[in-house]
Amino acid sequence: MIIDKYITSKNDLTEQIRKLIVEEFGLSDAYSQRVKDKILDKYFEQYIDTLYALIETPYVDKVYRDSYYHYFSSKRNNYNRDCIRISFFDGEIRGEMFRNVAEIEELTKRYLGFIVIRPTEPNIIGRSVVSPKAKKERNFQICTATIPTTVDSIKFTIEGFPHSSQDTETLTCAETTVWSIMEYFSNKYADYKPVLPSKIIETLNRVSAERQVPSKGLNVQQISYALKEFGFGTRIYSKADFIGDFEKLLSCYVESGIPVIIGLVNGPPTTIAHAMICIGHSKIENQLIDTLVEETYTDPDIADKIVNKKLKVFDFDGIEKEFIFIDDNHPVYQKAFLKTPAKYYNKVKWDTCKITHFIAPLYPKIYLEAYEAKSFAIRYLLGGLLPVVDNSEVFIRFYLTSSRSYKNEIALNPSVQDELKVIILETVMPKFIWITEISTKEDLKRNEALGLIIIDATETKIFSTKPLLLAAYNDTTVTFDLTSRGFVKNALPLQKFKIFNNNLKGF
Repeated sequence: MIIDKYITSKNDLTEQIRKLIVEEFGLSDAYSQRVKDKILDKYFEQYIDTLYALIETPYVDKVYRDSYYHYFSSKRNNYNRDCIRISFFDGEIRGEMFRNVAEIEELTKRYLGFIVIRPTEPNIIGRSVVSPKAKKERNFQICTATIPTTVDSIKFTIEGFPHSSQDTETLTCAETTVWSIMEYFSNKYADYKPVLPSKIIETLNRVSAERQVPSKGLNVQQISYALKEFGFGTRIYSKADFIGDFEKLLSCYVESGIPVIIGLVNGPPTTIAHAMICIGHSKIENQLIDTLVEETYTDPDIADKIVNKKLKVFDFDGIEKEFIFIDDNHPVYQKAFLKTPAKYYNKVKWDTCKITHFIAPLYPKIYLEAYEAKSFAIRYLLGGLLPVVDNSEVFIRFYLTSSRSYKNEIALNPSVQDELKVIILETVMPKFIWITEISTKEDLKRNEALGLIIIDATETKIFSTKPLLLAAYNDTTVTFDLTSRGFVKNALPLQKFKIFNNNLKGF
């Protein structure tokens, strides 16, 4: 069997795909035209105008082949077992470039990812990884993984987030989000492995009283169970339980570089229940920082202390920013506010959709979750061994990261003074830590902080100073003294330093 290859510009791309799905998948001209008009044109209109594509057919896609052998091959209608792969580049390409060593290096710089077209009409968009650079509008920061692939037998890598549409039979929105999460983490961390649709179905069969195919979708508990079985210490957050803190907690996990699964419903009456992934947010402009209002706390003890100390407390997670979603009903990287998460659908019934739950897929050894960790940091700032100065402005940015990544960035950050750098690098830390960066609005506009608190993410006892690893603000450091087996304060005039920005990648 010969692999056919076609090179086309963006202008001719959807028509070329339409012709190929007629030839390869046996669709009628009329039906393929509807697929082009309703699906393909919508996907590619958001891409840059300089886009060029190399199309390869037939293509063996591991995800679709798994669904094919476990489901589609047993149906009466004849489904093709092969797919079509479309690889994207910024600028014109020629076939001979893939056989010229000197030009391959240029191609790797211009490579923008791929989309698989599968024979599951009308939802034909299969496994995909597309760089945000392929989008006309970006200006956002997201979680990304570097994923290996090939184009015309040449190895490439692409940085982006895995995406696919649901086929509505083996994969609905819920299974697709599980697959996407696992694809992301398995390409980013050695602790996780990719999973195919049949594995997701097999896992869910253990807790289901009904068959899993054709899929009727999953609830939040089933999604969380599947992720737990695949190696995560999942945490489910319900808006009903956290009320005013719900969106800030979601923002906190996203700022930590953790893609979270969103559950949303419309209504009343409820006619839509949907799952998607939140992977980042729009870049924070100065006007968003200026318009941020003072933080209010539902905990009366915290609220009273803020009043008594006459503090102005601002929280990065309270900034009204757009978030970036992976939605299997739409092209990758959709923008929306958390209060109107499905606004980009431009349909009345989706306008009333609200987020009711989100699932944070955490490393299993992270025992201190966001709400408790953040509460500990606020309480420490207000009344710990080193309380903030009365009548001051405090801007906090709170996130989770690995101690390995954090120490590496601190070591390479020239704006961190040597004395503080030594303290941080020589402090024994667990694999994951919570960081509270302390600054002001004006500091944040310059991407600077003037203090920090580092908390042990593996600690569960928050009633004392147990979670604290170190603190540095108010020209003072708080560190653990091995001789006295307690925390001690030492004076250290502190310099402002650049904030940690490695959890999310900007585009």
